[in-house]
Amino acid sequence: MPEAPDIALMPEHSALLAVDVIGSGSSRPEHLGTIPDLVRDLTQAALRAVGLDGDRAQDDQFTGDGFLRAYPSRFLPALIDMINVLDSLLAEHNRTTKPEIRLRVAVHLGPLPARRGFYRPNIDLSRLLEAAAFKHVVGHCREHITGDTFTTALILSDNAYQTVFQGDYTRVVSRNEFAQLLITNNEFEERSWVRVTGVHPTQISSIPPATASPGDAIPSFSDSGQAISATQSANTSSHVGGRSSEVQAGTVHGNVSQSDQGKYVVAADHAQGVQIGDGNTQHVDFRRSPSE
Repeated sequence: MPEAPDIALMPEHSALLAVDVIGSGSSRPEHLGTIPDLVRDLTQAALRAVGLDGDRAQDDQFTGDGFLRAYPSRFLPALIDMINVLDSLLAEHNRTTKPEIRLRVAVHLGPLPARRGFYRPNIDLSRLLEAAAFKHVVGHCREHITGDTFTTALILSDNAYQTVFQGDYTRVVSRNEFAQLLITNNEFEERSWVRVTGVHPTQISSIPPATASPGDAIPSFSDSGQAISATQSANTSSHVGGRSSEVQAGTVHGNVSQSDQGKYVVAADHAQGVQIGDGNTQHVDFRRSPSE
């Protein structure tokens, strides 16, 4: 009996999550040691609220003031909806506790081998999170639009965006909450999608270009004002892959639950019954109509 031919196989796709603290270097020295635990606790509470307990992650890596995680691809919609829960938890935390925590979050989708190593999907994830163009958008929103109410900025790869919203798989977050951002860096060119809590996408699209020095990102805008393009020369890489043990979450004041309507609701000491969307600012649900 002839031997079966070798079959070319691709690794299963993973939903990749990266979280990083904004401005942790400017925190008071006595707060630096508490920031990693606060980020873990708040993010883990938001993940639990959308059904992602610690043992759902295929891999979990600490990055100093943030982390990288890989989940089975079927959890991609929950990772994106999680940002709404995280917004409200951060808003409540920042009203009552020091140090204040604000986060940049990146989500990507791609084939990732089980063994650890440097693979294209996790390298691209880190490039998205660390993109100078993304940081410019975040900095402008904090300084000129949201101020102290800023909680999170989310960047999605185009693959993650198209996959989750073409099927309308999310329950809370809508595709129309995002502005388009093109990031290029040598061989890397990625159309991405940015959502900043409390900021309408047209406001993001109208952000003026940065005053650039050599090596910095230079955003430029289309005539329609609906897309942002940029170049980025920083090359940041990291790795996610393999299995990990369960993540133990700490204590978070209040609790988060999912209502019968599929909306996530925070019950906290000073913000009971706050519906997820934006803990501090007006938030409009731009969910598509069935005919769109």
